[in-house]
Amino acid sequence: MDHDDRLRLLDPALAASEPIDPTAPGALSATVGAGSAAALARFSSLEADSPDAVWGALRQHSLELRSSGPDAERTAAVEQVLDAWLARIASSEVPGDFDSSARISLPTRDIALVNALYARGFGPTGVRAVRFRPDGGAWQAPSLPALLDGALVRLARLDDADRLGELDARLLALDAHFAGVTMRENAGAGFAAAYRERLRRAPDTTWVLERDGEVAGFIHVVPDADSPEPDSRLLAATGGQYLVVMYLDETERGAGVGAAFLQLAHDALDAADTPYVVLSYAVANPRSGPFWSRNGYRPIVTEWQRRPAVFAPLPAAAAGTS
Repeated sequence: MDHDDRLRLLDPALAASEPIDPTAPGALSATVGAGSAAALARFSSLEADSPDAVWGALRQHSLELRSSGPDAERTAAVEQVLDAWLARIASSEVPGDFDSSARISLPTRDIALVNALYARGFGPTGVRAVRFRPDGGAWQAPSLPALLDGALVRLARLDDADRLGELDARLLALDAHFAGVTMRENAGAGFAAAYRERLRRAPDTTWVLERDGEVAGFIHVVPDADSPEPDSRLLAATGGQYLVVMYLDETERGAGVGAAFLQLAHDALDAADTPYVVLSYAVANPRSGPFWSRNGYRPIVTEWQRRPAVFAPLPAAAAGTS
């Protein structure tokens, strides 16, 4: 069974993949019996003051993988490709440098490869999840501004940009605990500048929740085709929206406000004939997975990461200790 046939059986929502060019720089391949694996290794680097430096390590190694054949032989071929890739990385990175990472994204349902990744020090850091528009609905866009539990929900304005940047930086600081992103100096100012640009171009794609005159939360979407995520072409469907950010102040959590706020955004998107909404969340965030699952999102792709890309040797046990 070839790569795309297997993906269609695992998850029909996934897009077909482009074949790996075996002559491309960074190409890797292996064959074990009836199993085969082909991959393309890439590397990117950024300066710490780049606006994109928040999205992980400054030096990122990534692997785009295709595999086919019976699971046992396919997995063995993938293991050979992973080992060759990691050997290349080891020759170029400083062991223990947390600003280096090795990343690979796989369909969440492709569980046959999970132990091969764990055995090489990878852990799941991020999930891409999708909510498809419910069938058979007669959707009506919410009338805004609207009251929600005593707060005001409205479309964002240009003069909200600084506050949105501040809240987005809070979310970044939280998610930085889970290794997929990195808190950088002046991140809030960079986010604010980006929101000013986005609000000028698309003022109807950001909703804010305002309480007592202050923005306490917001939801921001962009067309899925403009997703900031790498390898963002995930779905066979097209024309959806990527939910870039949802954030609520701590004081707004735990009483159903978040779910109700999200439903308003869903209502607006469904009424606009948006076929799906896709988003990303940190696997280890104890709130994210349960919240998004309750609100109709299911995982489609899991990002696995080693960070640092090359582990430092464990320190020798001190003499006389046990």
